Amino acid sequence: MTALLAATLAILRREWAAYFRTPVGWAVLALFLALQGLVFWMFVQFLARPDAPPGGVMEWVFGGTMLYLVALALLVTVLPMRLLAEERRSGTIEPLLTAPVAPIEVVLGKWLGALGFFAAAWAPTLLYVVYLRAVGASLDPGPIAAGYLGTLLIGGAALAVGLCASAVTRNQLVAATLSFVAFFAVLLVGALEGQVRAPALAAALRRASLFRMMEDFGHGIVDSRPVLLLLMVIVLALLAATALLGRLRGPQPVDAPRRRRAPGWVAALLLAAIAAMTQTLAGRHYLRGDWTRSSLYDLAPRTVSVLEALPRPVEATIFVYPRRDSERARAIAGLLRELVERCKRVAGDRFTATFVDPDRDPERAEAASRRYGIGAYEMGQGAIVFSSGARAKVVTWEDLVEPELDEDGDATPALRAWRGEAAFLSALLSVTSDDPPRICFSSGHGEPDIESLEDGGYGTFADLLRRDGDEVRALARLGDAASAGCRVVVVAEPQQALSPAELEALGKLVDGGGRLLVMAGPVFTRDGGAFAHVGLETLAGRFGVRLGDNLVVDPSRASDVEGPSVWAAGPASYGAHPLTARFGGRLTYWPRTRAVAPETAAPPGVGSRITILVRTSPEGWGETDLATIRGDADLTFDPERDRKGPVSVAVAVERVLPPGPPTRLVFLGTGRLVMNVRLAGLTLRDYDADFVMSTIAWLTEREERAGVGPKPVGRTAPGLTADDVSRSFWLFVVGLPLVTLLGGAATWWRRRA
Repeated sequence: MTALLAATLAILRREWAAYFRTPVGWAVLALFLALQGLVFWMFVQFLARPDAPPGGVMEWVFGGTMLYLVALALLVTVLPMRLLAEERRSGTIEPLLTAPVAPIEVVLGKWLGALGFFAAAWAPTLLYVVYLRAVGASLDPGPIAAGYLGTLLIGGAALAVGLCASAVTRNQLVAATLSFVAFFAVLLVGALEGQVRAPALAAALRRASLFRMMEDFGHGIVDSRPVLLLLMVIVLALLAATALLGRLRGPQPVDAPRRRRAPGWVAALLLAAIAAMTQTLAGRHYLRGDWTRSSLYDLAPRTVSVLEALPRPVEATIFVYPRRDSERARAIAGLLRELVERCKRVAGDRFTATFVDPDRDPERAEAASRRYGIGAYEMGQGAIVFSSGARAKVVTWEDLVEPELDEDGDATPALRAWRGEAAFLSALLSVTSDDPPRICFSSGHGEPDIESLEDGGYGTFADLLRRDGDEVRALARLGDAASAGCRVVVVAEPQQALSPAELEALGKLVDGGGRLLVMAGPVFTRDGGAFAHVGLETLAGRFGVRLGDNLVVDPSRASDVEGPSVWAAGPASYGAHPLTARFGGRLTYWPRTRAVAPETAAPPGVGSRITILVRTSPEGWGETDLATIRGDADLTFDPERDRKGPVSVAVAVERVLPPGPPTRLVFLGTGRLVMNVRLAGLTLRDYDADFVMSTIAWLTEREERAGVGPKPVGRTAPGLTADDVSRSFWLFVVGLPLVTLLGGAATWWRRRA
């Protein structure tokens, strides 16, 4: 073993020095660095845009792009072509073969020498990481390390194949051509993935695709299957090169051991059988690691437990457009495929997923749109239909991602966070639940109609709840809530006072452990001369909550379109609570809202924990002047009458002590958050619906519906200036290759001297 190592190291040093002794080696290195520098500069320029897709610069450099693979092909084609072909052409192979070294030592030494130069060529690209850190980019080391690992493995496999090609011929150009053809043949095999219809064949082509391998490595996903496949290619190619080199020594001696005189095809057949069995086992038993800092791809323990305990099979039909040019669409599709891969691995046969391209199968997309009520816009973006038995749920692209917001709070094309796992979890629970929670909305007091699609109705929001797996019904008599099996009673925007009997019924409901959501904005008398009470003020007071007689405004966060009575609550506006933590800090817009705050002194016997959920900025206040509210006077803060901000507009109440069993209540200062007018049309505010739906999920103690919070997808280039981008061009497209050429010139000058 020691002799083998010594001989291998001696040949390694010889080959390593040969690359750096000639100007040709330095020229190849300079050309490679120029290509890689160009790739790096292009992605710095591309990802510095505000609408850039997620991912760091280095993730995109390694992400399986054609430019990356062209630069890689340059090295793996040129480096091994001279290793054995030049030895055979010049006649130096005979002294090498007659020396006391085995063919395996020669092959290993030459391969390690080429691999060492390959690694040395990539080493200067670490300066890209240093530069990104210097200009303030937030780097994720996991995907960067995975990218270099994947590059080293693919490079090692390609160099081993190139060494085998070099052992076949005396001509370096022929050896380079064979290496080039082999490398791009593998690329073409991977490109056939999208052209085949058989799922098993498509999966096999995907695993063999260099594009997919480096896409995974670049994103920080390290799968044992491609790692083992590349290692197997290295071993088989080196053994083949050893056998070819051994044949140059001539026939085996007559007195050689019988095992050494066995036909070569027998050994090749055995190796092929071993490789096939190894890959079969690797496909069934594999590890798929997530090296990202935020564990973007790993499934949460709650998701794993739900998948492992699925009571019946679930099928997901995923309508996605793989041929779209949008980087955002491709990023979402990539995240979605990874999520499906991990869900299928955990759930086994109980979860199946089928990807459908609506452009290639429009009939299936149209049939799904009609059956499940998927709108044309939603299907045009992409949608997922989960089904199990007679139950189904639709998840749209908007449910999967959280976009970046501009200064006005409007969504941009850039992605901020991935919500796909939470959406999948909610859908799985919805379609496998045989006892959906019943959400009852009070009626008969001027509340919005849950079946109406007019601007002031709740029809759109009711459909969202049904899509989430809930049962929604109107409740004509509040006293029937318990007998009707209502899990949550919603009292939203009543314009007429509730009777004492109805208030007593609500009190008994809560005292018995029932859940209550009150969404009540300010109510005025008919002539607008005073605030009117509808009885909910007294009910709230029983639980230590005060509903204010005011209209909350926040001019610093007011809507430019809808005026000061509609203002935005941002991440700094939310209190610390499981409900808001699951919501993810997105902007919500609060129209015609009253103050909702904990009482200064809680009523006797109230064992409740009250948490402020949403408040205005310090510049907001509770306006009490009715003339101002009517628009008859200018909006100004009156310190003697108005309540200075920050003003709370939503609270959660959790009763944890007797009397009565534990229960939960939520009071919101407006019920207009989820009116049809706000969930469609020009004033689309879908995050308002998310907030109320998360509220209902918390009230029903279905934390698993939103228990998996949004995961930041990460972008490392935002904030780079034009000077930073320009500087990267001069440093890495011009400067680094030029320094390399100067190193080559110095080498030539020393040898000449």
